[in-house]
Amino acid sequence: MLPIHKVVENLKKRIGKMPLGDPNFADPRYQPIKLNVKNFHPIKIRNGDRTLCYVDGGNAQITWAPNFIVELTRLHFCRFKGRERIRSNSLPQIIEFYTVCCAIAEGNRIKYETEFVPVRDEWIKFLPDVADLKFDSFDETLMVGRQRAPIDRVSSSARTFAEWDLARHLINEELEEGDILVRDGTLQTIITNESKYAKRVYRAAIKKGVVFTGLSKASSLFTTTGYPLLSSINELAESTPLKDGSWYYHPVVKITHSDHRAEMFAVKLHDISEYVFRFEILRDQFQDMCSKEVESVIGALAVNARDIGFPGYPYGLVEADRLARVTSHERNSQEVQFMSASASAGIWDLLLRHVKCVDAHSILNKLAGE
Repeated sequence: MLPIHKVVENLKKRIGKMPLGDPNFADPRYQPIKLNVKNFHPIKIRNGDRTLCYVDGGNAQITWAPNFIVELTRLHFCRFKGRERIRSNSLPQIIEFYTVCCAIAEGNRIKYETEFVPVRDEWIKFLPDVADLKFDSFDETLMVGRQRAPIDRVSSSARTFAEWDLARHLINEELEEGDILVRDGTLQTIITNESKYAKRVYRAAIKKGVVFTGLSKASSLFTTTGYPLLSSINELAESTPLKDGSWYYHPVVKITHSDHRAEMFAVKLHDISEYVFRFEILRDQFQDMCSKEVESVIGALAVNARDIGFPGYPYGLVEADRLARVTSHERNSQEVQFMSASASAGIWDLLLRHVKCVDAHSILNKLAGE
């Protein structure tokens, strides 16, 4: 037997007959609710007259070393009513900025500081306060295991904070009562100072009556048997009358975590979809919703999830991801521009000494023809 066949047999023994189990959350602030077929609900699509706004961001490293990093970040939002795209009222649909993070020494501690350079000066108002992006390099919310946080975790945090802040501007300037904002990801805040930005958005959403939600492309949640939670719910659906239809599953868990103000759902947004996604609604708003309002919110999402390219995934998030993404061609162009500007300023040789500390991997890739 070839080694690869032994690998397959090994996996077959371990996961082939795994029982579904029940939701498993190690944190006591999450109270799991046993899986139950009664928690499946059909998605009712009454109409497509609700406006949905989607927000996403993308970024690319231009250059980096252990003590500094430069990234280009692009934020994008798009609005839809049903499957029809709606023009923005006043805000730019694409916002671009450079993030510059550097390590500094304070006493015997290494800390990271951040500065922003917006592509257009007027876009600075959409960016977070740099004071909130000063981190100790051993900040537990950024560390990988027990190791010092790599500096790219800070630049990624800058993008995350900017996405939250853009959402607040959208609620205040682009959206109306009853509209739905869909964030790419969960409503959980993890990074130091992140909850500050989430709370601002939540206040704005509650005040204006804009429903704040999040849809995650991936989930790492498990059941008590080690089974992926969303896969477990999807398999459970096979034993119900909704197995060939679209549905949402609720309740999943009762969340009392102060940094995760969400009501969690599992959703299958199209009859032929092979994917189940984690969907969340701001808990403060969900508590005031009747079942018809919940159905209306999820139904509006399902209306926008009928694109043949990815049935069951909202087209607005596909568009937001596509237009926020920084392509490899753009990254390469930015790298060349940065090298040229650095050489003109007379500091490229100095920067290169730091970059070479981490650049050996790219040389190996080139030798391998990658």
